Amino acid sequence: MVDFWKQLQLMKQLTIILFFVLAFFKQLSAQSPIQKFWALNQSTAKYLLNKLPATSASVAYSVRKLNKSYTGPAMKVRLERGGTNPEGDVSFDANDVVSGNSLVTITSGGSGGYSIGDTLRLSGFWSGGGGGGRNIFVVTWYDQSGNARHVTQSTTSQQPRIVNSGTLETSNSIASIRFLQSSSTVLEATIAASTMFTSGYIGTLSSVIEASSGNTSAFGYGNGSNRWQAHMDEAGFIRFDVGNTYNRLSSPSNTAHEGILRNYLLIAGGSPSMQIFRSGTSIATATPSLSACTRSDFNVGGIPGFPGSWYQNDHMSELIIFPTALSASEIMIVQTDQSTYYSTP
Repeated sequence: MVDFWKQLQLMKQLTIILFFVLAFFKQLSAQSPIQKFWALNQSTAKYLLNKLPATSASVAYSVRKLNKSYTGPAMKVRLERGGTNPEGDVSFDANDVVSGNSLVTITSGGSGGYSIGDTLRLSGFWSGGGGGGRNIFVVTWYDQSGNARHVTQSTTSQQPRIVNSGTLETSNSIASIRFLQSSSTVLEATIAASTMFTSGYIGTLSSVIEASSGNTSAFGYGNGSNRWQAHMDEAGFIRFDVGNTYNRLSSPSNTAHEGILRNYLLIAGGSPSMQIFRSGTSIATATPSLSACTRSDFNVGGIPGFPGSWYQNDHMSELIIFPTALSASEIMIVQTDQSTYYSTP
């Protein structure tokens, strides 16, 4: 009799479990393909690069953690403090984003009273040691792709800013790096375009950025006819230049979007062969025959040597390059993720 009741209780438990399993898959069947993907991959659902397991990134820079397996810091920063300039690596906080709660590990003490290996919160770094309200600048933006293709700036006057007079730079309430056209701020790396892009031109660049007014170059290669670059505002338009000699794709007017954080996708080598997306919507396409960019001077925040002050003049939160033209489903995953996380319109 005891065994009978045990078996009966076990059958009830199994029935309840089966009910919930069937309910889950019934709900799953009614979801879109992207919703299904997220539902079946909850362990990595918060990390954008893990949502694209079949597509590796060439580089990935962000103020948030993009890859579950990445264990390094988000950026290296320099504290500006009356001639003493300690530097430190900034980790992601408990929410996997850069914030005042991020830990700073000192990598260079300067003469500011810090020793290499000391740790403190980022908020303490900008306010401690003899006075608050300090500026903090980005020395290196670390690559989370696994390729260690970090972008850096050793010239202090050209380093973009992450803390302004004791206030964390933000856009849509999330930390964001502020590039300053007046200071020609730019982060650089030597990476051959043939390494960054398939065949030297095929790829997708995804960025969460504020388009700035004036003639600005946000990222890429080249300052002559040999390019893979984007002007997020040139005379009020987005200009996307690819190849040697480059072909150009121009968007409709982007002036209404200046100073507003949005997610953009620039794609070369797909079908059509050039595309621009803004906030999830295709705004320009073209079908030229493209050629390889053969440069190796990759820049984030501007194009050094370009005529005039062609540098980004607003915030940038994220930049990812894939060496493929993303598919329609992959485009939706990237755009939906960025729009949801950064609350872009």
